[in-house]
Amino acid sequence: IFLFYFLSLTFIGLLVPSNSKQLLGNSGSSASPFVIAIKNGGIKALPSIFNAVIMISVLSVGNSAVYGCSRTVQSLGAQGLAPKSFAYVDRKGRPLAGLLLSAIFGLLCFLSAYRKQDDVFAWLLSVSGLATIFLWFNIGLCHVRFRMALKLQGRDTNELVFTAVSGVWGSLYSMALLILVLGVQFWVALFPIGAKKASAENFFKNYLGSVVILVFYVSHKLYSRNWRIYIPLKDIDLDSGRRETDIEIIRKEIEEEKQYNKSLPIHKRLWKYWC
Repeated sequence: IFLFYFLSLTFIGLLVPSNSKQLLGNSGSSASPFVIAIKNGGIKALPSIFNAVIMISVLSVGNSAVYGCSRTVQSLGAQGLAPKSFAYVDRKGRPLAGLLLSAIFGLLCFLSAYRKQDDVFAWLLSVSGLATIFLWFNIGLCHVRFRMALKLQGRDTNELVFTAVSGVWGSLYSMALLILVLGVQFWVALFPIGAKKASAENFFKNYLGSVVILVFYVSHKLYSRNWRIYIPLKDIDLDSGRRETDIEIIRKEIEEEKQYNKSLPIHKRLWKYWC
């Protein structure tokens, strides 16, 4: 993460002027800051190669998105959270209904040929813009409640193959930070920087994702007639869906690995920790 994100963005910030016309006024592949930096360096062939790499990467992301979406839809159908037809899987294990739904929504890409493509992109982004924040907040909340349920039910983390290095406090910190981001985003969406009054259009362009999530949540409650907000800690099922493993063997393997790591020189321990 440090190498591919922090360092690369630092170098790009040093190489590409913030007022570059290509950066601000071009929405094509040539607007990539990496391509602009290569062009500014006078390298002729590399920008085209880099554009090809970007296109291949986009195809890879699209393939991954179709895979994840189709399996998620199939899982929702199997759990009864979506129509049962979505749970269908053919003999080769392919969730055809999920793939079809992914393909249908994929047709939205043709909106890029619309004359107001910037507005279309802004509204589509507003639907999913906050999804990641809500997702990671729920992951943190699930982790905290899982650890609380583990403790309440008289069990401990020794039976887990992996435990978070930062423990519950790391999840609490991330949840607090995400709430801060949501609050700041709400304020900026309602009162854009430099605006003299609130803007409803700007608010929904930046915060529509929260409205969509709320609508789906309330709709599910009305459809399922399940008004329970949460499951009490003592009733949380900590075993269903877990892989069948011998806890004692796992504990022994973990202890042996710890002892082996302690026997290594400090530089090898650091290398193994980071890599």
